[in-house]
Amino acid sequence: MKKLILTLSIVIITLIAIIIAGNNSYSNWEIKNNNKTEISWVQFEWTNEIISGKYFEKTSINVPCKIEGYKTIFTFQLDIGAEYTGIYENTFRSLDILNQISENKLKKLKSPLQFWNTDKFINNFDLQFGKYSVLNKIGFVYENHGEKLIKVNKNDTIHLGTIGRDLFKNKVLIIDYPNERFAISDKIPEEYNRNLTDIEIDPTGRIILPMKIRNQNYKITFDTGSSIFPIITEAKNISKFSSLPDIDTITISSWGKKHDVTGKLITDTFKIAGQKYCNVKVYANHSGLGIDDLTDGMTGNALYWDKTILIDFKNKKMGIY
Repeated sequence: MKKLILTLSIVIITLIAIIIAGNNSYSNWEIKNNNKTEISWVQFEWTNEIISGKYFEKTSINVPCKIEGYKTIFTFQLDIGAEYTGIYENTFRSLDILNQISENKLKKLKSPLQFWNTDKFINNFDLQFGKYSVLNKIGFVYENHGEKLIKVNKNDTIHLGTIGRDLFKNKVLIIDYPNERFAISDKIPEEYNRNLTDIEIDPTGRIILPMKIRNQNYKITFDTGSSIFPIITEAKNISKFSSLPDIDTITISSWGKKHDVTGKLITDTFKIAGQKYCNVKVYANHSGLGIDDLTDGMTGNALYWDKTILIDFKNKKMGIY
């Protein structure tokens, strides 16, 4: 009986290790920087959209990129709310119409030890932006996602994927919002090594900021994929932030699913990651889509449009300048 229990324990531990190894393989990035200066900036582009009949600026951050084997310029959204950096399957499969040859092919992520796993991956995923070249032998694929291309003109830019938080594991990410640029560093540059606040980084790399309002402490996820909402929370949590009447309603889409969010004004002074704010809108998400119920809400780019921010993923620090 003891031998049976021991054997079963070994099998279970082995399976868990295989699953963890498979998941972590997507995050094994090799980052090369051809610029030898300490800060190597990459320019990004804001997108603008009409949502619910209203025009919104700065709805997402797109990064112009190149992929080995293609002459076309692609864009990837800088979205550290996403766990993995990867390509959109539908769009990538459409690239055959460009008549370009590449060794980057979609394959099934399957092995005898992971017979149940039918996830797809792109082999030797070599993404280039600015002076950076980032390589992953097993690139993540967002299955059945993205636009299916019918025709591509010579000078078209194609939106192909997402730059997620896995790319910044154990790195320092700096986002200079006013100058529309970001940088990746192995350590905090000297000019930014001040006014740092302790933050949480969960096991998947999510950034969780401390928030204090009316002497109550809350946890707020930081997500660059959330651009137009200073703070958004589940409807059940909205009273933590404001009890005032709704003053705004917006219909948004979360990964293809539309739903309404309603906004109230926070008139109290509050702090997020040590910075004071007042008269900020908070939105209630009535569907729960995109909101993690393990935290009290989420903030994104809107609070920092006139700031430079620094996230030290390794040492769990944030600076706002």
